[in-house]
Amino acid sequence: MTRQRRRILFAVAGWLVTRIPLYLMMTGHLGYHLNRYGRKSRGDVSLYSTWVHSDLNHLVLPTGTNWQYPPLVGPLLMAPQAIVGTNYVSEFIHLAFLADAAILVLLIWTATRRGSWLGSWYWIVSVPLLGPIIYGRFDVFSALPVVAALALLGLGVPRADGKPGRELNRRRWIAGALFGLGAALKIWPGLAVFGLPRTKRGLQTAVAAVAVGGAATLAAMGLFRNGTGFLHSQGGRGIEVESVWAVPFLMLEHLGLTSVRVKYQFGSYEIIGRGVGVATTAALFTTVAAFALLAYWWWVKQWRPAVVADATFVGTLLMIVTSRVISPQYMIWLLAVAAVSLMFKDTSQRRSAVILLISLPLSQADFPHYFSALIHDHAKAAILVAARDALLVLAAVVGFNDLWRSTVTGSMLPWRRQWRGPRPETVTAAAQDGTDGESAADESGDGDDDRPGDDESHGDPVPASTAV
Repeated sequence: MTRQRRRILFAVAGWLVTRIPLYLMMTGHLGYHLNRYGRKSRGDVSLYSTWVHSDLNHLVLPTGTNWQYPPLVGPLLMAPQAIVGTNYVSEFIHLAFLADAAILVLLIWTATRRGSWLGSWYWIVSVPLLGPIIYGRFDVFSALPVVAALALLGLGVPRADGKPGRELNRRRWIAGALFGLGAALKIWPGLAVFGLPRTKRGLQTAVAAVAVGGAATLAAMGLFRNGTGFLHSQGGRGIEVESVWAVPFLMLEHLGLTSVRVKYQFGSYEIIGRGVGVATTAALFTTVAAFALLAYWWWVKQWRPAVVADATFVGTLLMIVTSRVISPQYMIWLLAVAAVSLMFKDTSQRRSAVILLISLPLSQADFPHYFSALIHDHAKAAILVAARDALLVLAAVVGFNDLWRSTVTGSMLPWRRQWRGPRPETVTAAAQDGTDGESAADESGDGDDDRPGDDESHGDPVPASTAV
């Protein structure tokens, strides 16, 4: 048996060892206490079932404020009932389990081509730290097309002008379509556009994402009534009790310096009290500011293939920590993209991925263990959420710092230091592997269409020390 086959078998075995207990817990086959834990994690699936039978089967998107999702989520939630099985909840869990397996397959496929298995094992180890909630929410379905798109972009192809660096390959059209499909389910996959190069190929990928995402959304709006109802529900949301913005209110409440209460509205438990309106406005402002910062970085960055996954990861982190709402299932988005980032030997996101990993047990302790205590104003639960949110903020700051240092020449921020990159021998080996393996296949299969014309920009300048 070859070394690569052993690695594949070990990865599959590790996934089975970590996932089968989660699956059995969610389906109620692990004893009373663990089954009870699984039932708490699958509460939203019962809500999905109610929506399907009361509204979606009649081609109407739910009208209540609990419905916070784009129209394409409607057909997705209807998919489990198309499978012959016992009940909706069980079939949903089955599909989520298969989506988890599909992500692993994509990561293993990428690992066999890139020679790095760190991302595959990151996905295997991290999900159990988050808990069985991965099978109790539909977020894993929005993560799947993003992982597939990033895997398809792969190493890219060598630049036609002979300079160090790579170009997006011909599969950029499919990757763009997958980014758009993911964004039509959840907004965050659209953040991948920040990682695209400022070239004709990068523009083509972005156009494919916008076209497919827009077409899928319009098709779903044409199929279902109340297609724009989610916009009103999203616009009315306040500060959710687990968000970064809620932490100061929770701490001041326990210090006796303010008085707030928790109320269930717009699909989540929100903080109600003096100053919350200001915090809501500040959250929206900081989200816009974070996107503006990413846009400026995109304009001045130097591109290499690892940047697409790295930028998607950092952008998602920034969106989560500045958002009015943080839910534990948001961690699924981060874990999936972090796993792809770690497949690149020259990724800049190792430190932020480790910080995210450390925060996962706190997220699982928050929900479902201490969530009831949190909404009933218990100090231990508030401290737990504060610690988790502090780690997420740290991961976002460290992630953007490392992304900036690895892609920008010249100073903008006083704490920026020059990216040193991987050791030269590592880069040389990676470049040779990509040229001899994947790149040769890409060049032979792409045809003349993949070669840039004389009038096409060949990509952002890439320092020789970071070209792969």
